[in-house]
Amino acid sequence: MRQWFCASLMGAVLFSPLFAAQADAGEPHAEGRVEISCSQLDQEMGDKGEQWFRRSLMAERCHAFQAVALRLGMGSLRTFLFEHRIDDGQEQERIQFLDGPAETIEHKGHPPGLWWTGRSGSSPHLASINDTVEQLQDHYDFSLIARDVVAGRKAVVLDITPRDDQRFPHRLWLDIASGLPLRQQLLNARGQAVDTVQIVRIDSLVRSSDTLYLQEADDDAMPESSWQPGWLPQGFYRQPAALDVTLNGARLQREIYSDGLAAMSLFAGPVKDDTALREGVHQLGNFRAAARHVQHDGKPWQVIAVGAMPAEVLTRVVSQVQLEGAGSDAQR
Repeated sequence: MRQWFCASLMGAVLFSPLFAAQADAGEPHAEGRVEISCSQLDQEMGDKGEQWFRRSLMAERCHAFQAVALRLGMGSLRTFLFEHRIDDGQEQERIQFLDGPAETIEHKGHPPGLWWTGRSGSSPHLASINDTVEQLQDHYDFSLIARDVVAGRKAVVLDITPRDDQRFPHRLWLDIASGLPLRQQLLNARGQAVDTVQIVRIDSLVRSSDTLYLQEADDDAMPESSWQPGWLPQGFYRQPAALDVTLNGARLQREIYSDGLAAMSLFAGPVKDDTALREGVHQLGNFRAAARHVQHDGKPWQVIAVGAMPAEVLTRVVSQVQLEGAGSDAQR
């Protein structure tokens, strides 16, 4: 469900699959899948922020509902209808925008963008909720700061504060009764909200009693590319995603990286005609983009990093992307 927090045409292009860190609270099971036991939502909650965050990740999977929500950011406001259904242990999601250009995003099966982490000496795997929260605590502090009411429902307010300057803070309003996120804000380094998504009405809220199963992607879910990042913020891992995409009319290779909360898309490919993004840092809606031009095998290439992240981080990432083959060097 956290997919709808970033749902927009730009988000669908840059972060599809998106970066939701949602999986089972236990360990991966046989045959490359993990399970979610929705009965664990009945466990008594404490007053630790990470406990509430863990509960919200599970609640997003285990509830069927319809919600009207709005997104406010960068001077724009959009309203959309979000529907999450559970059918025979499989999830279905549908996002329909109610204003602006007509857009609908649908997905069957468990949503894409599950956070993967590397095991030592083996291929990446689907992280459990426990793994996710534990590793996020290496980079963020979780703290309950208040109680509030959102969309007529009592909520706790959770601050997620980064421990470094390489990612942004988040603030969540979590429904006390269900654990679902009712409002989410992305904050800047000064603590100001730059992006807000809020439920204004929620209907037909039903909790599943099933055990849900998430299937790990095939071995070819992360195909090899002809380049790789030489530096990433600590805790960022590559996510399964289609390698070839079209951005601004140019055919590029894309990789997605996430720490389980923040996400970044990297693009690299030949420059054609006037499709290259000008070198430097750009604001793309609620995202920033850093672009670099290089000569690779005698041809002009562009390398682009996009994400809701500090500009300095994106710039450092693109400056250290390593292209394979001879003749790769940055234009100055």
